[in-house]
Amino acid sequence: MGEMTPEMTLMITGAAGYVGRATVAAARAAGHDVVAVVRLAGVVPDTWADDEGIEVVEADLSDPACIPALDMEGIDAVIHAAASLSGDDAEQARSTMNGTLHLVQAIADSELSPRLVLVSSISVYSGMGLLANPMIDETSMLERNPSARDAYCRAKLEQEDICVDAAQELTLDLRLMRLGAVFGPERLWNAHVGPGIGPFVLRLNDGGEIPLCHVNHAANALVRAAELPVPQGPDGPIEVLNLIDDDLPDRIRFLNAMARTGWPKIIVPVHWRLFDLLASALTWLPGLPGLLRRETLRDGMASAFYPNARL
Repeated sequence: MGEMTPEMTLMITGAAGYVGRATVAAARAAGHDVVAVVRLAGVVPDTWADDEGIEVVEADLSDPACIPALDMEGIDAVIHAAASLSGDDAEQARSTMNGTLHLVQAIADSELSPRLVLVSSISVYSGMGLLANPMIDETSMLERNPSARDAYCRAKLEQEDICVDAAQELTLDLRLMRLGAVFGPERLWNAHVGPGIGPFVLRLNDGGEIPLCHVNHAANALVRAAELPVPQGPDGPIEVLNLIDDDLPDRIRFLNAMARTGWPKIIVPVHWRLFDLLASALTWLPGLPGLLRRETLRDGMASAFYPNARL
């Protein structure tokens, strides 16, 4: 991590988002110029206007009309952070998959080969095998039954496939950066903790780790992923890295720290296996919430551990 890297020009999509803004800041701190792709230029930080190293490009990646605006001339690497964090399959198809397809098309049209860094998610891993093997690393099984998971998981699986296909077809260096639960100022909650209801939170497990990733850690790692060549793998220069912090708390430690901020007021321990049993009896019902989908429940609530040795 100590060696110097030459200055680069990085295109960062989703640059106005939570991770995107931090990544722009990390890229500038590392001495790189940034082409910041945002859907609405009016929401970018005011400080960007005074920084000659940041060029703002307004483009809605879900619209194919955006492709000409994604000029790859002079771009050394693309950090693709644009995606929808919520919404149904239709919204995910519009924002996440279409946005990725249009970005890939812009790269193909340019006939250039910038390094591609995809901001993916550890949600792509299967939760059903966690009881037998509670360790989740880059070799863990991906979700084999995406229809039983939420739209976000399905979108991230498909988004990875789009990028892998593009990397092989266009001979790109590709890093799939599977982020844990990103936290930082104004964002502390995540789906691995348990459901909150008013002043209450249900603590569904006390073991295992919460796969946290501080937003600044994520940003610095994404920039580093853009800087470094990708080693040759069995499918070409494609590398998978789980982006997880070193010090991961269990749910008791996390919730106790949260409670010191004033919320939750009351922590109610209810073991997740009760929901698991209920979910197993209700598999025939469509449209169940995540707590009553066994794959989703186990992915978030089983006692899992997340080594980050490869990172």
